[in-house]
Amino acid sequence: MPSEPAYGSGPPQDKTNGMAIAAFVTGLLGCCGVVGAVLGVISLRQIGERGGKGRGLAIAGIVLSALWIVGGVIGYLVIPGSDSSSSATGPSGTPKPKTTKPKKIDAYTMKVGDCINDPVSSGAPAGESAPPVEVESVKKVPCTGPHDGEVLAVFKLTQAVMPDDQQMSRLASTGCRLRIQRRLDRDPARAHLGRSFYYPTADSWRDGDRTVTCLAVNAAEGKKLSRPIRG
Repeated sequence: MPSEPAYGSGPPQDKTNGMAIAAFVTGLLGCCGVVGAVLGVISLRQIGERGGKGRGLAIAGIVLSALWIVGGVIGYLVIPGSDSSSSATGPSGTPKPKTTKPKKIDAYTMKVGDCINDPVSSGAPAGESAPPVEVESVKKVPCTGPHDGEVLAVFKLTQAVMPDDQQMSRLASTGCRLRIQRRLDRDPARAHLGRSFYYPTADSWRDGDRTVTCLAVNAAEGKKLSRPIRG
């Protein structure tokens, strides 16, 4: 009598495991994260239980997926910090505030809103104008940091002939008082504010400069402003 068939899993399969193929393809693409590694582990388990080909493909899929994951982590950590021309970030990943370096500019090119450093322009008594200043250049700095003066007004002189020093000082002082004193009076720190101004030098007058620049300064000699005027 023929023997009864034995119970068991039967002869090993000769087909290549489909999960192994999927793991290898997914690992090559590298766009599915850990999917390739998961498919590779599943295919190895199936091959161990049922037999079949594809063990090498499954292992390759796991390795490739791991390489893609490691490469992505390294790229995330390294690449953002290597580009110094883009917005810099601090330790927590938050953008660092941009700082404006002091910039030397010609005095006659100052405009309303500029903040400058020039010790000669500071120290006006409260409610009075500072002594007149004649300089060729100043340093433009951020208004949110320490600065000697903030430009609040700019106007042109209309005289055909350059006034002498006394008349020039009077014209500049009167013109600046009319244009900026009301704004100074509206600032919460008005008691500590004074006025200063720049007017053309003899050389710049010959070149066509007729500009008087009016500034707010700290009324105490040697003291700086630390914020924009709020008036």
